[in-house]
Amino acid sequence: MKKILLLLTALLFATGMQAQRDVVSVADAIKIFQAKTLYTGKQVLERQGYSYKGVSSDEFGKDYNWVKNMNLTKDFLPTAMKRGNSSMVLLAQNGKTVYVYVFNRTAFAGLQSQVKAMGYDMGNAVKGDKSTLICTKENQPTVTFLILQQPLPYCMQITE
Repeated sequence: MKKILLLLTALLFATGMQAQRDVVSVADAIKIFQAKTLYTGKQVLERQGYSYKGVSSDEFGKDYNWVKNMNLTKDFLPTAMKRGNSSMVLLAQNGKTVYVYVFNRTAFAGLQSQVKAMGYDMGNAVKGDKSTLICTKENQPTVTFLILQQPLPYCMQITE
């Protein structure tokens, strides 16, 4: 029985580590945010296996888009999920926000663990809205975790 429990624990740990390894790290997302340039985004993300998909536009502005383990429709919606954790990274063209969208709870929890390990105050859910968690640290960008709806269920947002 001990061996089975040990094996299950090891399997869960390995799965959790994989979930954190195939999604851009919080530190790299912050690096992209602080540089605020397409060039830095391409350098950091393409080295990690992300593919640049162009500029999307909506009522909030224009964003540079990268994806990993998935593709996008012509309207920049997620499609064709592949093996591994699929993720999408957007950098607002004005440099004011970086968005990291993931599609499973384990990858989302991995991002939250990284923020906590970086010494951020994990705050509390916004009053009346348990799907929003605002994390702050002095002299660092604000990191917000949002639980949304399909097709983009989990989002980490980095802003000033």
